[in-house]
Amino acid sequence: MTGTASVRGFWLAVVAGVLLPCSLGAQALSDDPEGGRKTGTYISTGLAHWQGNIFSEGALTHWTVNLFDAGYNLTSINVEVESYFGDTFLQVSGFSIGYRKDVIRRADSGHMFSAAVFRDVDFKVFAVKAGGGMEWGMPSLNFDRTEFDVGADGTVRYRHTHPDRNVDVPLIGTSTDGALYPFVELSVVQRPWIFLTEAGVRINVIGFNFDDYEVSATDQVTHSFRQAKVLVPYLFVNFGVRLF
Repeated sequence: MTGTASVRGFWLAVVAGVLLPCSLGAQALSDDPEGGRKTGTYISTGLAHWQGNIFSEGALTHWTVNLFDAGYNLTSINVEVESYFGDTFLQVSGFSIGYRKDVIRRADSGHMFSAAVFRDVDFKVFAVKAGGGMEWGMPSLNFDRTEFDVGADGTVRYRHTHPDRNVDVPLIGTSTDGALYPFVELSVVQRPWIFLTEAGVRINVIGFNFDDYEVSATDQVTHSFRQAKVLVPYLFVNFGVRLF
């Protein structure tokens, strides 16, 4: 019941993030009466929601018609600083740096840092923003998943799936704790007055390791191992204020 309530709360936040600025009236992204781009550096905080079936066939995450009928649910909080340029430079409108904490109750994992560039297109009432970058840190242990299956003939199958931890995390980890991977994201942004609201989706391209074991009724052991890049999406909503 608590999980359902938290999911509903997340979606209420998403709806509020998209609709609240509309009540303030149409807001062009321009400070310049001649139509120049609106500049500014903002600090924002928000929520992200992950969900998926880590054991689905063909892909780690499997999105069904019922979005919340999934093998795992994960809610994160984030802090981000993003800066918008007055003019595009090499098709880039701005950049951002951020920190995200996955699974608030665990201090030993789920610390991720990111840096990205983006391009936004102004539609006066809102802007559509597309970007990409890299994420680095200690992935949440929620992605370390194990499944057992016992067949009618007594065969036991075991699968362990976990992110490919391929980099060092100084001070808080070792070379077996950290992960570095790219991501892309698409969002809708409004920047009325000194405020910023944003809602969208980020798709992380994470390397995963798959360990499969099978023990037959006669104690014969079979093992297979594979690595794969998997698209792992999450939805997010951010609320921010202009610093300068």
